Amino acid sequence: MSEATRTVDAVTEQALIAELFDLVRELHGKKQAEEIVRSFDGVFATHDSQAERMTIAEHWRDFYRLRKYRRLMRRRRPTYAERMTACSACGYPASHRHHLWNIQAHGENEVTIQLCPNCHELQHLMYNALVRDSAYSQKLALHVLASDTVKPETARMVLDWCRATIKYEIDNGWVEAYRATDDWVNQRLRWSEFVAKTATKSEPPPKTRTRKSSRASSKG
Repeated sequence: MSEATRTVDAVTEQALIAELFDLVRELHGKKQAEEIVRSFDGVFATHDSQAERMTIAEHWRDFYRLRKYRRLMRRRRPTYAERMTACSACGYPASHRHHLWNIQAHGENEVTIQLCPNCHELQHLMYNALVRDSAYSQKLALHVLASDTVKPETARMVLDWCRATIKYEIDNGWVEAYRATDDWVNQRLRWSEFVAKTATKSEPPPKTRTRKSSRASSKG
């Protein structure tokens, strides 16, 4: 083995062990992390073979990477204050946290809005109909929009947040650009029909002109 190859291998081993120790310190408290690091140093010292040390380091590096991933993917329990926050769409006095950046892609994050169970479900139904081509979600979303129980401004806010998420995913190259267009929203959710129908229902009834009846007084 050449001197250059040995140098490269030594740098690779150092980088591998450094990543392992960084993961340990990230996932454990300071005191426990330093105890684990000292244990690894003792194990590495008992192996003269660089290949053996690297095999051990790779195994535990992968183990701690997986632990870090699982921690990131774990949904944080909502606080009492969050649950008592009114729904951002309809004003219902209790709500769930909805992640605009989904946990599967980003892990637990703070890019959230507070939505009541009904608005939360509607947001997911709209998203699945627009992005995942779910016929099941599409039918349910159309049923909700046709029910006359969702205020137009509530449905509009939910759709706007849904489209904001889709546009973010488009910008990252994760979904096709057409999925946020008006044409696609109309095709999947019949949005123009919903807007027209609710606009008609919100218009006040036309005023009818009434004629006052007068009784002719007789002169004596």
